[in-house]
Amino acid sequence: MHLIQSITLLTLSAVTMAFPQGAPRCKITESIIAAGHKIPQGSLGLVMQLPQTYTPGGAAIPVTINSANGNTVKFQGVLAYVTPGNTQDSQLTALPANGGANAGGVPQHVGTFKNLGAQQLRAQTAAICSNQNVTNDNAASTITHSQPLTAQTPFTIMWTPPKTNKGVVTVNMVISSGASKTPWQIVPSGQIQSSAGAAAGAGGAATGAGGKNTGGAAAGNIINAVKAAAAKAVKKAKA
Repeated sequence: MHLIQSITLLTLSAVTMAFPQGAPRCKITESIIAAGHKIPQGSLGLVMQLPQTYTPGGAAIPVTINSANGNTVKFQGVLAYVTPGNTQDSQLTALPANGGANAGGVPQHVGTFKNLGAQQLRAQTAAICSNQNVTNDNAASTITHSQPLTAQTPFTIMWTPPKTNKGVVTVNMVISSGASKTPWQIVPSGQIQSSAGAAAGAGGAATGAGGKNTGGAAAGNIINAVKAAAAKAVKKAKA
């Protein structure tokens, strides 16, 4: 009886403390993250705020996670990286016809996140990334939490662009409210255009009318959609 109780307590402890020192993955797709958390993706009401451009080899730029409705959202876990191109890994892997080289997500993570220790963050373990066929430009091209975070929105991390021009890039980030079986969200991303233009050999960045960057517009549409959904839920609750 005591043995059964001990095993039960150990199991509960393992579940409670799942992933306390970082995410065990190097790619962000719904299937990969859901397998770790044991529940499907939900919405924490988070949106991403990005600058319009970066300069290759230039100064670090902010990547900010905020709440769409202005309420504070607290969370404990994060996994983040930046990929060349204008599509998040979670969208690439959701495309039924996508059977190309990026079908499992873009294999290259670029740039470097900085000031990690002060925010309870760390570079992702190299072996975890290599096991998922990911090549990091630098050790801190992919980051995760080093312990359960005491973070809340607005939450800003600084990303230093690579020296080589990568053209348009996309931020990939998943936020977890806690351990296994707690709500998590892949935060929708706009794109950051390069001040140097399209990367050599690339087909060009995503542009709107007049060649303007559509990343900011995409982020604005996401924010408006989340706000509308939140307002609708409040109205329904009062009815």
